[in-house]
Amino acid sequence: MKKISLNSDDINKIFNLNIEKQYFTGCNVDSRLIKKGNIFFAIKGKSNDGNKYIAEAKINGATLAIVEKKDHKVKIPQILVNKSHLILIKLAKFIRNNSNSKFIAITGSVGKTSTKDALAHILKNEKNIFSARKSYNNIFGVPLEILNMPSNTKIGIFEVGMNHKNEIKKLISILKPNIGVILNINYVHGGNFNSLKDIALAKAEIIDEKYPLDTLIVNKDTTHFKLINAKARKIKIKNIFTYSANKNANIMLDDFRINKSQLNIAICIYEEKKIKYKMNSTNSYLITNTMALIACLKSIKYDLNLIKNLKDLSITKGRGNITKLKKDNKIIKLHDHSYNSSPTSLFASLNSFLKISNQKNLIIVGDMHELGSKSNYYHIKVLNFLSKNRNSIHLLVGKNFFKNRKKYSSANMHFFNNVEYLNSEIVNFVEQINKIFIKGSNSIGLYKTVNYLNNIMQIKK
Repeated sequence: MKKISLNSDDINKIFNLNIEKQYFTGCNVDSRLIKKGNIFFAIKGKSNDGNKYIAEAKINGATLAIVEKKDHKVKIPQILVNKSHLILIKLAKFIRNNSNSKFIAITGSVGKTSTKDALAHILKNEKNIFSARKSYNNIFGVPLEILNMPSNTKIGIFEVGMNHKNEIKKLISILKPNIGVILNINYVHGGNFNSLKDIALAKAEIIDEKYPLDTLIVNKDTTHFKLINAKARKIKIKNIFTYSANKNANIMLDDFRINKSQLNIAICIYEEKKIKYKMNSTNSYLITNTMALIACLKSIKYDLNLIKNLKDLSITKGRGNITKLKKDNKIIKLHDHSYNSSPTSLFASLNSFLKISNQKNLIIVGDMHELGSKSNYYHIKVLNFLSKNRNSIHLLVGKNFFKNRKKYSSANMHFFNNVEYLNSEIVNFVEQINKIFIKGSNSIGLYKTVNYLNNIMQIKK
């Protein structure tokens, strides 16, 4: 059982207490996910109050609770505080300030989680590597994962996200990363910003004068690279590694080919060394993120050939993984991008999909959210693009697409105002197709369609 850095001696020192000596195995804010030896942070949120679940946390194995209201019936130490969330942050800062681990922080408009997971995968055989869970990238998730980091961690891999200005700045003050990665700047969460430049400025908060990075890794092809580069040079970041598929950079794309279900990639590093590796995907837009992985390996002084471990990386569910389904005696490949969507990621994944499939496809696209005043513009742009693709059947889901149904409805364009309506009709569209593509904002719920398809068709191993 793993042991985290925070222990009872730290708790006694910070809170001036005298609880029984023990080591903790992790922390959580969800009582249902608590395991033996965990600390439970009872946080009162907008829709739920964690202070009502102290007993459940204890049953599941919690040995300490940080609470805003004690439950005297529960026989574990409970530390009463004004705001549990602020204590979560305070303890995370305490651990970070006393840690010799090297921290990597990954940000960008799209691809943060998959890149974090891929870096953890290529380092899977190295000792004392920690990677934050899932998309734990906000003001709750980042401090929680710092506390969940085992005490012997050498390299900690985190992602930092944002919906508003100053969010990344707050996360950097907690995480204090040694290495920062900016993957891309796209129109995501655009409803909270006035322009793409404002989004770039928010992402560039990872470059902080008060908590300076040792190394910045940045995509030279991204929008507003010059702005990011200028800020990094202004505060004199020691090492700046650039990568690019199109321009002169420290790490450059030499060549790539799609061979069946794999990408064969060749990368040049400082125009001197060339590395060839494979990736278990046909999504060519992922190539630039693999160059960021090489830059990370170089920054932490690990063997660059570890990138070859990508050959057996399983794509995270909902982020482009491919499942083989069987309908009657026919195999249908399901390309699942249902986790989330934005204009850039949608067009990139669609173009990659259409390059490898000129057969009759079923393309299911859900609304893209948080686009603000440009929402209708981008949804019309998607409809115009799909309407020119005569070789596929298109199912459009959500209110933003549905309101345009009169103009675009045709034999290969069908509209549904919600996922439930789509699922009730989808069986009528799967008879004559060979591949299925699914992508939409997570809140649309297209994962339900993926689950439904898995249920009505046999999954082929």
